[in-house]
Amino acid sequence: MTELLAPAGDVKSFDAAIACGADAIYLGLSNFNARMKADNFNADNLAEHIARAHFFGVKVYVAVNTIILNDEMNVAVELVRKALDAGADAFIVQDLGFAALLKRQFEGIRLHASTQLGVHNLYGALMAERMGFCRVVLSRETKLEDIKRIKQGTSLELECFVQGALCVAFSGNCYMSAVEQGASGNRGLCKQMCRLPYEAEINGKRASGFLLSARDLGLEANVSELIDAGVTSFKIEGRMRRANYVGQAVLNYRKLIDGGKLSLADEEAMRAAFSRGEYLRRGYLDPGVPDGVINAEVNNHSGLYLGTITDVRKFKNELCEVTLRSDREIRDGDGIKLYENGSECASLGVGGVRRSSINNYTFITAAKLRPGQEARLIFDASNEEEIFKKRLFNVINVYIKAKIGEKLLIKATYVPLRGEGKNTISTWREGDALEAARGSEVTAEQFVQLASRGKDFGFITGNCEVETNGVFVAKSVVNALRREVFSELRDKIVAANRPPRINERVDGETHRGKRKTLGKIYVVRQPIRLNLNERDIAMLCPNEYSEAEIRRLEEGIEGTVALQLPVIANGKDIRMLETLLERTGIKLLVSENIYGLYFSAKGYNVIAGAGHNIANNEAYDACLALGAAAAVPSAEYPTSIDGEVYCCDGELPLMTFAHCPYKTVFKNTCDNCSYVGDMTIKRENHSYIVRRTRLAQCYFGLFPTENKYK
Repeated sequence: MTELLAPAGDVKSFDAAIACGADAIYLGLSNFNARMKADNFNADNLAEHIARAHFFGVKVYVAVNTIILNDEMNVAVELVRKALDAGADAFIVQDLGFAALLKRQFEGIRLHASTQLGVHNLYGALMAERMGFCRVVLSRETKLEDIKRIKQGTSLELECFVQGALCVAFSGNCYMSAVEQGASGNRGLCKQMCRLPYEAEINGKRASGFLLSARDLGLEANVSELIDAGVTSFKIEGRMRRANYVGQAVLNYRKLIDGGKLSLADEEAMRAAFSRGEYLRRGYLDPGVPDGVINAEVNNHSGLYLGTITDVRKFKNELCEVTLRSDREIRDGDGIKLYENGSECASLGVGGVRRSSINNYTFITAAKLRPGQEARLIFDASNEEEIFKKRLFNVINVYIKAKIGEKLLIKATYVPLRGEGKNTISTWREGDALEAARGSEVTAEQFVQLASRGKDFGFITGNCEVETNGVFVAKSVVNALRREVFSELRDKIVAANRPPRINERVDGETHRGKRKTLGKIYVVRQPIRLNLNERDIAMLCPNEYSEAEIRRLEEGIEGTVALQLPVIANGKDIRMLETLLERTGIKLLVSENIYGLYFSAKGYNVIAGAGHNIANNEAYDACLALGAAAAVPSAEYPTSIDGEVYCCDGELPLMTFAHCPYKTVFKNTCDNCSYVGDMTIKRENHSYIVRRTRLAQCYFGLFPTENKYK
């Protein structure tokens, strides 16, 4: 069964996800989650919410998906311990050291590799599987063909983002917020530097706008294709968004997963809930560099087109009466955003709406509006009301036996509507023996009415079978027995959907590898310096390196030269890299993503580079266990581990892109490529360069113009 996984940044979103049909919910607690700005949940109320989810057969995954420092490990483990006690089904984890510690300490714990870990090809998936992850949250940049390879080559569950915000940078390797604002995205504190306006320049050509702001993802049309490719779970992004967005996204994807089609009203409701212009409809699924990733004109919610302001009249004091012409009904409480000449100029909620004539609506506002401004719906009050009205109930069958001389019997049975391998759950209670009615008897219809009062327990009655032969029993007695039965059935359902109890090992020992402190490693950024493609793959660039340097590169001597593997490499890129390594005899590699560690099993000396975000000793040891010869500390926390490799000349980009900024900025195509060198991007007094990496496809890095990692 394909799972529909919904975000919950607060209780309202949690309840909306359940009511609208989610199979699972992911949430964060008070610390160590990638959305620290959300309301989130805490250890005190988690058990209550998980029990409510389990009652409806909905799983709950707890995100502990940040990098963790040495002195925080015990606190993080205690957080997981409390979540396990509360009944959490699985944990979403980025930090390799923390994952290794949890697997060692909690027998049978289910770990999902966070998208922050950057799994996007088979080699990375194999490493995650070896680490003990049971599921990977695929990088948004994963190609459809790589999804198929991972499914065929591993036993992992595959989770894929289908709706919501799209990070412009490769997740887990965006350091811009940390470097510029001291707020690490790998610590859940991203300042969203990508949503700011920038200017770009190359060879005298200039452009400006939201040049790093990605569109939202919307893969509704690809549901069947992704299921066929082996995707286990469809993930909706949005722990920072309103409950009506969560509810509408769940409704839409529930319909699609169940084989239905979206109506125009469904699509418009989603756009009104949240959209940054047109959605990115294929994401990165197709071969090559995708088009349309960036919308340089819009950086936030632009909603659904409503109409145009036709009149603004003075009302009283500072207020004006505004007339808006729209084909769509406007209601009190709606939120609208106004645009003039393509630029946002106002945002407001409307009240006292009056329909003055066909397609004309008036409302009073203090906002300074003008005729001709375009209005867009950014909050649909009636849609939110409908979402909040939804309540989910478990359907049960009830059997009542009320016969003379026998004990009153009430039995309730629950049969899950969805879910593989879930069994029928029943419970029953007996009361006192019944006597024949001396006056008016309790009829079968009255017993049915009494048995149908289950909504307070989360039940509605489907079939109710009654066997009776003219008895009398007080309604209060029937109700008391019914409440006992329903309460016990509710507890049984919650218990049946709770994951198996996890045993904690109190004597688990850490296996410490021998940590190496190497001399300086001169890192060759292969795709940039060597500029390889299928025709010249075997060629090194003798003009850039001396013969002695190239010889050291080929021999893989410690303390000299290493080849840096790119952060991103799809399946075709991997094959190209392997051909390069075979033809050149290169032995020493620097890995910047978990897939690179797989090369140690192929006979190469691999150093886990700064791209692995190693911020604790456990993570260092985990990399050694996966085959690394040594490891480099996190660029954000360079003194966080004992033992380090100094990588000189191996620049780490602030962002890594799988789209083409040159297409975005200068509107060219691959057939008419405008890449002639580094592009400069500026914001206020900040300046960066965009540099291309070329394998089977092009990738790009955003680099500071000076070393900002110090």
